[in-house]
Amino acid sequence: MRIYTKLMFLGSVLLLLAALILGLNGAGVSAQDSTPAAPSPATEVTITIANQTFAPHTVIVATGATITWKNEDTVNHVVHSHEGWFDSGQVASGESFVWQADQPGTFRYGCSIHPQMEGVIVVLPGGAVAPLPFGGRPVNEVYSDSCGGCHGPHREGATGPALIPGRLTSDDDFYFEIIKNGQPGTVMPAWGPLGLTDEEIWALLGYIRGEVDVADVQWEMDQIAPTREIMVDENELPAAPTHEGNLDNLLLVTEREARSIAVFDGDTHQLIGHIAASYRAHGYAFDPTNERWAYNVGRDGWLFKIDLYTLQAVTKVRVGLDSRGLAISDDGKVIIVGNYIPATAVLLDAQTLEPLKVIHTEATDPDGNLVQSRVAITSDVSPDLVGPYFLIGLKEAGQVWRIDWSKPDFPIDTLENVGHILHDGFLSPDNTHFYIASQRDNWMGVINVVDWTLEPPISTGDTPHPGSGATWEAGGVVYGATVHAGEGKITVWDLSNNQIVAEIPTGGPGLFLRSHPENPYVWADSVFAEQPNRIYIFDKQTFEMVHVIEEGIQTLHPEFTADGKFVYVSDWQGNVVRVYDGLTFEKVAEVGGVITPTGIFNTERRLETLGH
Repeated sequence: MRIYTKLMFLGSVLLLLAALILGLNGAGVSAQDSTPAAPSPATEVTITIANQTFAPHTVIVATGATITWKNEDTVNHVVHSHEGWFDSGQVASGESFVWQADQPGTFRYGCSIHPQMEGVIVVLPGGAVAPLPFGGRPVNEVYSDSCGGCHGPHREGATGPALIPGRLTSDDDFYFEIIKNGQPGTVMPAWGPLGLTDEEIWALLGYIRGEVDVADVQWEMDQIAPTREIMVDENELPAAPTHEGNLDNLLLVTEREARSIAVFDGDTHQLIGHIAASYRAHGYAFDPTNERWAYNVGRDGWLFKIDLYTLQAVTKVRVGLDSRGLAISDDGKVIIVGNYIPATAVLLDAQTLEPLKVIHTEATDPDGNLVQSRVAITSDVSPDLVGPYFLIGLKEAGQVWRIDWSKPDFPIDTLENVGHILHDGFLSPDNTHFYIASQRDNWMGVINVVDWTLEPPISTGDTPHPGSGATWEAGGVVYGATVHAGEGKITVWDLSNNQIVAEIPTGGPGLFLRSHPENPYVWADSVFAEQPNRIYIFDKQTFEMVHVIEEGIQTLHPEFTADGKFVYVSDWQGNVVRVYDGLTFEKVAEVGGVITPTGIFNTERRLETLGH
């Protein structure tokens, strides 16, 4: 069996959205095109004054635009620019004030009578042809992708606080500073250094200041099927690889902001090519029956079948509007993809990418509420060890479902009350137990996959985030471990009794850790620490911290080569991948030519039994 990767990347990190709606503001993604079109900035905008708020809070317009404030409140207001660019005087109920935005810049304003009221006008240079922030992507898509994972798809809160008007009681300066520079001690990123402009930060702030739109998003079989596209005829592909890389030791590296996957040969540490992908390639699966095929899903819902012989995608289909993880059956016939938006899991023919079934993930959460739940993780169970199952974790519902992929109707067994805000997890090596992070409860839920029963959880620490997990055998004992997105700690437990045996301090929150049966150490990142360039290495048997690598800018996602001799590490902001000796910890290679590298996945994962 193998492991399949649901990289929750920052995914897990600031992430939110109310509902990703195609065509919003004319900038939606079409069914057949994974590249969004860029609209022009507005030339006329009306801002409504009601309930002592400005709506919308933030507007982005072209130079020369006409802006009208319409007072629909029951009291008078004075619209006043902080820098003195405009002052409306008293605007009575039912009256309006008009201003011509002739100068580019960011204009903050408020009401002189009601000082708690705030608003922002961003005037772009270049008139109606000026490029919009985020490359023209609708701000709700940006929120969904970069904020929704932590703050909830409808801004209702998850591991991060709710971002709805009633909860945002501080002034704009406070929230602008947090979005731009992060919040120490949390996983909240500093989006300014990560590349957001001030104008883009104001756009995000304006979005969360607005009311939540919970429009129902549909993406059913009728929407999925027409998006399927054969990009390359498989009958015309060469019979042998066109590169010199070792098919059992290729490392696929997500180039987060480049719509691309970099491919390294783990034998030589050479960058051998790039595979065109979609937005923020997020999950990977490798065909256990054929070394040739890999699968990747982007956060924008595009699923690709990839030919590793020629390093290109051959078929694609859009399975959702915001997707995260995928897994493949042991016979290589069925793929499952989990969606954030809409709340569904989609089963497809792995060879053709034709959709087979859409499963709606509406369920009752541990508090008795019926919720539309995002799919937090997809994992596959070995039929040789336990049974022909997919496991999916329902984030908000706190449930795990077991889907039998060997039967044409894909029957489902459900397990309730696993925890609050589920995230990623992994299987024990024998596949009898499934460990899944319950991030609001600060524990790892434990499920007996054979009996389909819930066992006592493991209280590990603040916001466990195991990634694809780490398990290993030492001295006759099998251990599992997780890092935490809320504190600098690695927790290790004995899988035979689920008792904690070690708590290893690190410099701050991390997202991923990794082990290998031929290497005596476990490697973990601390990507959200105050010093996010440290990789921690501890001994499998003694749990002693033996080394800390401090190099680069923001390093993450250690991944072993197939033989366990070397470890690859991404430097997200440094735009390089570094390779270290797995025993001496010396750097043996530093490779550029990659853009915003994050998750790294070795093709040998197709032989693993951790699920995921």
